[in-house]
Amino acid sequence: YSPDAASAGKRALANAALGYVAVAEDDPARVGERFHTARNMTDRLAALSASAQAWTDDAATMLADFHANFAATNPLVLDKWLAVTAAVPADGVIERIRAVLADPNFPKTNPNRLRSLVGAFAMGNPTQFARADGAGFRFVVEIVAEIDRINPQVAARLLTGFRIWPMLEKTRRDAAKAALTGLAAGGGLSRNSADILSRMLAS
Repeated sequence: YSPDAASAGKRALANAALGYVAVAEDDPARVGERFHTARNMTDRLAALSASAQAWTDDAATMLADFHANFAATNPLVLDKWLAVTAAVPADGVIERIRAVLADPNFPKTNPNRLRSLVGAFAMGNPTQFARADGAGFRFVVEIVAEIDRINPQVAARLLTGFRIWPMLEKTRRDAAKAALTGLAAGGGLSRNSADILSRMLAS
């Protein structure tokens, strides 16, 4: 491993190619091999992300392995793991995020952890956030209502993920508006969140 520009460029190219391999399913075992034999965090995280994005057969195992061996005791690496977990475009991601949030060891009062998990979902996973059934919208609104009582600034930030809703097709647009309207009807929001919510609904 070397941090120089040329070496970093080679790693970036190789890891981009690995992502295509994972999606194409030409050789999914190669992604797992890359993950387990990586000699630096850049390559290991890239292999994990490639597997998670393609949701290969061993993606769940790789996520668990990475968390147990690298993320559990390192906040910065944990943030990476949370973001990879939240960005999975396959069904089941909301349930996995709920499980992370329900873990008594997850620090719900930590802004960085919340942004890395729920923020990554709302702003980096359009496939699942903007699901036609509205489950992604309802999930984020639910979390915003809960977090607003703890950290209004983070809750307001999470709401900005809804800035895409006016540009969606009608089914998804209606689902997003229903979720936002329901949040507004509940009342009791902080000034931060209420301000962002009113802006989202006025879009």
